[in-house]
Amino acid sequence: MLPVGKSLYSRAVLIDTGAFLAIANSADGHHNEAVECLSSIARYRLPLFVSIPTVYESHRRFLFDLGSDRAKQCVDEVLNGPINLIRTVAADEVQARALIDRYAALNLTLTDAANMAVMLRLGIAACFSFDRHYLAAGYIRVPPFHL
Repeated sequence: MLPVGKSLYSRAVLIDTGAFLAIANSADGHHNEAVECLSSIARYRLPLFVSIPTVYESHRRFLFDLGSDRAKQCVDEVLNGPINLIRTVAADEVQARALIDRYAALNLTLTDAANMAVMLRLGIAACFSFDRHYLAAGYIRVPPFHL
């Protein structure tokens, strides 16, 4: 495992489902902050990544919160757009289960734990999320955006 900040991913940001929803839904309480954060990520040319579990979870949330057309559009834009896709590997799944046990008090979802496992494997320190679990587990959460 690479130490955080010592890899090609040291400036990278991994995006979480809640951030996707906040960007897409102007009625979301975090919408303006999410759009501003995404603009900052683009302005500083920080590599933006998404894990395949987040794509699956986002599709489900978009489907039930915003409808089938928006869910399809979300998947199409993510899989065909500028965001870098990270597929989990078997070791990530083992690590995710260990993280769920390690942070039992946080009640991590499997998606959040898989994201954390990917972040550990690749040395990604920052997550674009509104989820308190990333902060509690020791990751940098944006927003607020700090360079």
